[in-house]
Amino acid sequence: MAARGKAGKTKKVAVAGGKDCFQDLPEPVLELLLSFLPSRDAVRTSVLARRWRTLSKSVPALRFYPSQFDTVQAFNNFVNTLLEHRDRTSPLHECDIFPYPHGQEDEARRYVESWVQYAVSCQVYVLRVKDWSVSVYGSRLNLSSSSVISKHLTRLEFYHLAFDRSPLDLLSCQALELLDIGDCSIKLWGVFPKSLRHLKIRDSSLYSMQTPWSCFSAPGLLTFELADPHDWALFLESLPSLVTSFIRIGEDCEDNYAHYNYLGDSGNELCEDNCCVFLEGLAGATNLELISEYCMIFRKDLKWCPMFSKLKTLLPNEWCLTANFTGLLHFLQHTPILEKLTLQLPSRKDFDIVSSRSYNPAEYFLVSKHLKEVEIHCSKEDEWICQIVKILGIHGVTSAQISIKHDSWSSFRFSFQQPK
Repeated sequence: MAARGKAGKTKKVAVAGGKDCFQDLPEPVLELLLSFLPSRDAVRTSVLARRWRTLSKSVPALRFYPSQFDTVQAFNNFVNTLLEHRDRTSPLHECDIFPYPHGQEDEARRYVESWVQYAVSCQVYVLRVKDWSVSVYGSRLNLSSSSVISKHLTRLEFYHLAFDRSPLDLLSCQALELLDIGDCSIKLWGVFPKSLRHLKIRDSSLYSMQTPWSCFSAPGLLTFELADPHDWALFLESLPSLVTSFIRIGEDCEDNYAHYNYLGDSGNELCEDNCCVFLEGLAGATNLELISEYCMIFRKDLKWCPMFSKLKTLLPNEWCLTANFTGLLHFLQHTPILEKLTLQLPSRKDFDIVSSRSYNPAEYFLVSKHLKEVEIHCSKEDEWICQIVKILGIHGVTSAQISIKHDSWSSFRFSFQQPK
């Protein structure tokens, strides 16, 4: 028994101090493991053993993060040296380029564009470019739109960048599935490839290259988020594949639409008389959230009487209650399979709604038989909340279907199903 115990102890020691636990893994697996690390850390593994010396040259992901460097020169030298020695025949699946905060814009642009062009030349699938300089120097890095065009890209993410020098035309990116734009300034051609499934545009200045307003076309789009756009009058064409959409229009965009309302082909006719701005394009959605700080854009669209034949969940804010509940009643009447309605309302009545006693609709109707739940989110239950409940009751919504939640709820978001 003692001998057996001694042998067992010897075997454990041998395992603990024995061969490298990665020794039996094939090189493609090791390269995949290294691809999850920042590129500087991946390069550092070359000191582990002879086998690791060349692995960093063929890692299928490049991740350049400035937080690991003390100076811009050290960061730029590292990136340039790595790309110079990397095996260009090795596949490149992902590339993250987060430039060091820069003061010399022209120099920074040359470096970043050369890195982006390298990734594109290696047929990269996923490209992320995020510039931190806007938070330090107050200016965005202005890149050439041609540098990011590739038929191999499936995912493209831009943050804090500018593409003002030439229009960004992504129609030739025939494999692109996801486009994420955050805090950017872009001259954008509003026609996207059929492959595009997911689109996010947040807090960005977008300029049309076609007319004072831009017709937006994305026939394969499944999810669409447009939050707080600046300087762009966007007119949605049909989005036949759309499932989920979140639209939030702030003051800047409202002012821009008001400016273009009087710009028609002849220069003096109203755009609003010629086309539906948003709602017609969103009419095929299953889940829809419509938020507006002011009340004009969505209400103007309602005169086109769009039918939301696939809509199951809807969240508007207070814009739908103005003008004698125009928006709310339109959706209740034009959503034949609606299952859940959520109202996001302000803490006090700071806009005009009529009293339930004087409410007299042009025609009476009953809500969808599929409607199961109405949620009203507010900070407290004022008299005007009770009026809304009474209006809903007139059209067949029972008290059992309504729940009032008293919270400081600022924004509800549908969950977008996006590829990882």
